[in-house]
Amino acid sequence: MPQLTEAAAGQLTPGQAAELVRVLDAHAAWDDRRPGPTGGATPHADLRARQRAFDTFRSAWRGYAAKYPGVSLPEPGRNSPAQLAAWCRVLRVVFRLAGAWPARVMDRVHRLADGVSARAGEHPVGRTTAGDGAEAGQDLDAVIAWCDRAAKPPAPPRALTKARREGAA
Repeated sequence: MPQLTEAAAGQLTPGQAAELVRVLDAHAAWDDRRPGPTGGATPHADLRARQRAFDTFRSAWRGYAAKYPGVSLPEPGRNSPAQLAAWCRVLRVVFRLAGAWPARVMDRVHRLADGVSARAGEHPVGRTTAGDGAEAGQDLDAVIAWCDRAAKPPAPPRALTKARREGAA
């Protein structure tokens, strides 16, 4: 199934977008569960919590896919700023249509941006304490802008460009 694009996300109804936000939130809750003990929990209890989170996500996704066949789940690009920016643009459209900016999904956006910035050797993206839609929207816009800057190679200095032109002439 093809990846959900920004243009395709814009064709969703507000109700469909709200249901997709619930699926994305369940996915973020599952993704947030790391293997191993957390906060004193036993490894077995942590594994069970992770499995419950996955079951919740899978159930939400199956319900959504049955109701809206042919619509794919937007998947994040974890490897490059350009891929992460494309995913964030889809999220921005879906969240605006739904009128919801789930905190867990925004946390996931920042975790992924932190990973991309570490691999790229860039400074991490700044963040606010996203509370309402406006603040979360600004946070998402900031991640997209950071990704756009990080994805573009730096322009060569003017002197170097001028020297290359003169050398080629």
